[in-house]
Amino acid sequence: MQKDFLDEIAELAIGSRLKRLSDLIMGQAQQTYDYFDVDMQPKWFTLLALLDKHQQVSIVQASELLGVSQPAVSQYAKQLCNENIIDITPTIEDSRRKMLSLTLLGKCKVETLRPMWNAVEKAAQKMCAEQDNMFYESMRILESSLSKASLTQRAINEFHAIDKTAGDVSFLPFTENLAPYFEIINKQWIKRMFKLEGIDIYVLENPKEAIIDKGGYIWFAKHPTLGICGTCALLNKGDGAFELTKMGVLSQARGFKIGEQLLQYVLSQADLLDLNKVFLLTNATCEAAIHLYEKNGFEHSQTIMDAYGTAYERCNVAMEYSERRS
Repeated sequence: MQKDFLDEIAELAIGSRLKRLSDLIMGQAQQTYDYFDVDMQPKWFTLLALLDKHQQVSIVQASELLGVSQPAVSQYAKQLCNENIIDITPTIEDSRRKMLSLTLLGKCKVETLRPMWNAVEKAAQKMCAEQDNMFYESMRILESSLSKASLTQRAINEFHAIDKTAGDVSFLPFTENLAPYFEIINKQWIKRMFKLEGIDIYVLENPKEAIIDKGGYIWFAKHPTLGICGTCALLNKGDGAFELTKMGVLSQARGFKIGEQLLQYVLSQADLLDLNKVFLLTNATCEAAIHLYEKNGFEHSQTIMDAYGTAYERCNVAMEYSERRS
């Protein structure tokens, strides 16, 4: 194996070595976000964590607390503001002084990220525990540790070590404070598999107006460790017909059978509401979801396709709920 040249010049290259190590870790942090289908940039993390802890800070305060230049903080803040994750507001005393705070969407976004951050923290703590007290040697050991197993893989292992049987999943009805989760969860899976259509954007960004105010229902699945991680809606189509729609579970909740539990809960509520008809529209590429629907009492229906199938460009499968199957 070829010798690392930076070992030859040792402490003389400490800045280059730290930069190389920083690039490696930031790259693996991005891989971790990508693994969980999270549309975030690692460079935003410290500002998000600061606002989560302090609620509101000025750009100057953020710069001092994070040890980052004010232009850099301003740049990150503008990027996050464009994503509707933070608010930037001038103070009454001085309009040039800008205050930063999380939006409701941002607060919910942070809550969905928290289980992943906890896994990364545990992985990093264990990795750092492999080091001794010699700083330069510690860097070499840390690099060696990352070459054996990346921070991404270590975090994933920690995340999957979560007890899948720890406590029951609970189901919550729609409230204004939970509305951002409806957008976050559904945009994630739709972007991953398809493209967001105009009707998707309208419904996801205006769930109360688009669903609740029209006599529909929205529920959320809450896991004791993962928090709010799933959602599903019944959209009132008139004459007692309801479309089961916008059912999604965060990628980080895969393997916990939350989707099946959520579907069964929503169908139990539909039974209690004594609805005339419950149907859904989907795409043939969603094979696992279609199997789940079939298992829980949905049957393929050309009648439903003819009546409602033009609602989405991606729709090529229509199903109607008949009865619960074991």
